[in-house]
Amino acid sequence: MYARLTRYEGSSPDTIESGLETKKRVLPTAPGQTEGMKGAIFMTDRESGGIVVISLWEDEQALRASEADAKRLREEVTAEGETTSVEHYEVALFAVEQAPRSS
Repeated sequence: MYARLTRYEGSSPDTIESGLETKKRVLPTAPGQTEGMKGAIFMTDRESGGIVVISLWEDEQALRASEADAKRLREEVTAEGETTSVEHYEVALFAVEQAPRSS
């Protein structure tokens, strides 16, 4: 699995909710919405106004194939005065809390 980490910085903390809603509405957030995408995580720093989006991809090929669309979407959702940076990672471990078993 691979991940694209996108940081949006420079917005006012006062606009974090509207910025987050814009990004969630425009960026693909559901598995299968973009070929090879397995999920997305949106994180916020309400003190600084920063937003970090981590998109998860089934393999490096799927991540690379999505680059052009990702760049176009970043341009659409980046607010005035906001900057973006993008990093790529191989996911070495992915662990989440398991749902409780039914009795």
